[in-house]
Amino acid sequence: MTNGEVSIKRSPIVVIRTLVLIELCAFVAYYLAAALGNYKYEFFLQIPLLPDLISYQALKFLLLSGAQFVITVYAFLCWYYESYVIRPGAILHTRGVFFKQSTMTPLHTSMSFTIHSGPFKNLLHYGTIHIRENASAHVLTLADISRPETVLAVIEKSLTARPVNEQAPREQPTVSHLLAEGEHDRLEFKSSLRFDHRTKQVNREIERTALKTIAAFLNSSGGHLVLGVDDARRPVGIHYDYATIGRQDRDGFENHFTQVFNKMIGAEFRHLARLRFHALEGKEVCVVDVEPSAAPVYLRLDNNDEHFYVRTGNVSTPLRLSEVESYTRSRWPQHAHMS
Repeated sequence: MTNGEVSIKRSPIVVIRTLVLIELCAFVAYYLAAALGNYKYEFFLQIPLLPDLISYQALKFLLLSGAQFVITVYAFLCWYYESYVIRPGAILHTRGVFFKQSTMTPLHTSMSFTIHSGPFKNLLHYGTIHIRENASAHVLTLADISRPETVLAVIEKSLTARPVNEQAPREQPTVSHLLAEGEHDRLEFKSSLRFDHRTKQVNREIERTALKTIAAFLNSSGGHLVLGVDDARRPVGIHYDYATIGRQDRDGFENHFTQVFNKMIGAEFRHLARLRFHALEGKEVCVVDVEPSAAPVYLRLDNNDEHFYVRTGNVSTPLRLSEVESYTRSRWPQHAHMS
C-alpha cells in the first residue's frame, strides 16, 4: 500500500481453474484428433520434406505439448498483469499482456456494492464484487478476488478518503461574477442546451457544441458553461429547453443532460460536471461547473467517431491525432506511462 493506494490481484485459484480447463480442452482435442484415424497420418505424409525431418509421433507430441504450453503461459500472464488499484475515490483496473489497458472508475457514495460467492468460493475465501450505480446500472466487476469482504471494506473507506496532496475543491464563482466576465479559456456562454432560438425547434448540433465545450474543459483546466445566457451576457433562460424534454423541470433537464453526457463523453467522467440552477432577472439559467479530468476525454459523435478538444483562448479547438499524442504526454504523463 503506497500513497493511499491498495493493489488487489485476482485469486490464484483463477490460474488453477484455467489450467484445469486447458487440460480438459487438450483431452477433448486429442480425442477428436484420434477419431480421425489414419487421415492425420496420410496428411502428414503429403507435406513435402516434413516426413524426412521428423517422425509423425514426434510431430504430434510437439504440436500438442507446444500448444498447451503457449496457452498455459498466456493464461498465467493474463492473471499476472491484471490488477485493481483502489485509490481514494476511484478504482484503476489494468490488464493486458501485449497491449496494456487501463480503466479508471470513479466511486461515489450513491453506488451499491454486492459480493457474489458460493460454497466452493467461500471455502477457498474468494468471490466477486459487483459495483452498480444507484443499485441498477452496472459500473465495474472485481472478479474472483481473494477475501472480498476485506477488499470491500477498503473500497468503502476510499469513498471518503482524499488523495494525497489533493487540494480542497475550489469555491465556485457566483452567476453574477461569471456574467461580469467575458468569455475566456475557462468560461463560455450559450443561450440553450438544445433549443435553436432561430428556428424555434430542437437542434442537435447545438447540443453537440455544448458537449464539445465541456469535453474541452475536461481536457484543459476545467471551466464554466453558462446555459440560458446569450453572447451579450443577457439572460434568456432555459425554459425553452424545458419544453423539449419529457419532465419539464430542473430534474428533467439534469436527467437529459446526464443521458447526453454519458453517450457522448462517458459516465466515468460525469462526476466532474456539476449543474447549478439560478434565477436571474426572472429567467432560470444553468451553470455547468467542469473540473479538469485526470485522463484524456474523447467526444463521441453519432457515427461513433471520436474527437479530442482542448481550450485555446475562448474557443474549443480540435486536435489532430499527432497533436493528441503529444498533448496527452505533457498533460497526463502518468496516463501515458500506463498505456
